[in-house]
Amino acid sequence: MKKRILQYGICFLIGALLACWVMNIEGLFLVDVPSEIAAILCDAFFVPGILLTMIGCLIWIATTGFFDSIGYAVKVGMHIILPFINKGERKSYYDYKMEKDEKRGKTPIFVFIVGAFYLILSGIALIIWMNLV
Repeated sequence: MKKRILQYGICFLIGALLACWVMNIEGLFLVDVPSEIAAILCDAFFVPGILLTMIGCLIWIATTGFFDSIGYAVKVGMHIILPFINKGERKSYYDYKMEKDEKRGKTPIFVFIVGAFYLILSGIALIIWMNLV
């Protein structure tokens, strides 16, 4: 439970830092018009939301074994180019894939969930902006 809270906390902190960075760049603290504030908040929450959501999707895709063939190709290519790196017997793709499947754990979805949270905040700010304009 402690590990899960730490994972979510770090991810939320990264998203908050990105959002504050965007707010600072767009000048949120210099604006006093409500519609401009809502627009800046929409942008500020969208940036970490889309980044974290896409990183979460990429992590999910990587844990399904989608990139195993690329990893095997790179490993074989490196063995051919630099044969002194791996002096052992080269595994077949099937053996490589089975070994990777055994090592693969549960899919971490906390990055995706935190990204979706920031996207929801961005959507709320967008709705507020649309009502103010």
